[in-house]
Amino acid sequence: MFVNTTEARRKPWQRKTKKSSFQQLKIMNQAVTTKTNDSFDAIKGAHVLSGDAEKIQEYYDQWAADYDSDVSNEEYTGPKYIADLLAGSKTNNGLKTIDASNRHIQILDAGCGTGLVGIVLKQKGYHHVDGCDLSEGMVEKARSTGAYNVLESGIDLTKINEAYEDNQYDATVCCGVFTLGHVPPTALLELIRITKPGGWVVVSTRKSYYDSTNFQEVCDRYQQEGKVKLVNHVKDGPYIAEEGAHYWAFAVC
Repeated sequence: MFVNTTEARRKPWQRKTKKSSFQQLKIMNQAVTTKTNDSFDAIKGAHVLSGDAEKIQEYYDQWAADYDSDVSNEEYTGPKYIADLLAGSKTNNGLKTIDASNRHIQILDAGCGTGLVGIVLKQKGYHHVDGCDLSEGMVEKARSTGAYNVLESGIDLTKINEAYEDNQYDATVCCGVFTLGHVPPTALLELIRITKPGGWVVVSTRKSYYDSTNFQEVCDRYQQEGKVKLVNHVKDGPYIAEEGAHYWAFAVC
């Protein structure tokens, strides 16, 4: 009889034993759960940065390598939804707007992160997409996608950025930025400034962000002041596993 002497010399807790299918599945589920919990915690960690630009930049620089896998684990669908919303944006009320279905319009992905929105826009056939983000680490990841023409890092959307002229873009999209711990609702003003009259500003607001800020008040005020007109508003659209988001398509006046 053949005896595996190596196996015989192992301590009892070191010996290999055949696991049942149930045990194997349980181990796999535990690994997935741990991974998912880590992803959830990483996202939640970004929500307590209190809008501090330096902290946000540092956090995202460190998170950049794992960001895509973390948000994928949490079923992040915001980029596809906002790109679809932009592509379908149009008015029927006589307001003159840029044709968002024209694949040659100039688009800025504001707060582009690792480039998830840019990837979808490129897949849709848009040829002229630029991107910007506060984090250089995230911009480096976005650069590797090949989805952007020009990318800028160090862009703080709460300020006027000299990198961009007034009325520069036909459309500005902003996904995952109006969320807890990031920017105040008044950051809309910088997006409006760099977008042409008749152009589009399309943003997402995570539901928890909308519920705990004065975004609606700011939105109403900018409309009353003649800066924008809200053309399309999707309430509680798909965003991430934990909760939905509201989506807003503004035409710049």
